[in-house]
Amino acid sequence: MQNPLPGDQLDVDELCILSGLLSPPTQDTLEAMEEMAESWAWLKPALPELLAVGLPLLREEYQRLFVTGACPARESAWSEPILAGSAHNLMALYRQAGIALQGRAPDSLAMELIYAAWYLEQDLPNSPYGWQALWEHLCGWVPCFARCLQERANMDIYRVLGRRLETLFAPCRSDP
Repeated sequence: MQNPLPGDQLDVDELCILSGLLSPPTQDTLEAMEEMAESWAWLKPALPELLAVGLPLLREEYQRLFVTGACPARESAWSEPILAGSAHNLMALYRQAGIALQGRAPDSLAMELIYAAWYLEQDLPNSPYGWQALWEHLCGWVPCFARCLQERANMDIYRVLGRRLETLFAPCRSDP
């Protein structure tokens, strides 16, 4: 019996949702959250507060957590070396995959999740870089970031995001 690939529980759509929640919030973010909560149960607990506080407070919390540094959503804040060894190498990976940075840092978790989603869609488990390496690399730092969100976030949406990221990336141990 063949062992499943690590991270085989990951869903491409969910990785894109997670990436979106790690991006600056817009009015579209709020509207999409209402729709997504129907399909993604882990989002439902955050919806009432999110709808009550609205976009201005969501933007303030995003700024506090991710921009001013309470929980930076960049790999370089949590790990060295970063995926692919450098920001330059990361940008080359993204270019090869046809992924635009859209103003994000190359080592942002939002970008790395989009790259992981692309990678899964391509069905490239045996490529030179390899899914196992990408998976283990994310697992090396995402759980610490996720715990930071759970501890420091003032809004449910970011605590829920932290719990979901930890759930997805904590089982990364390569135990036999």
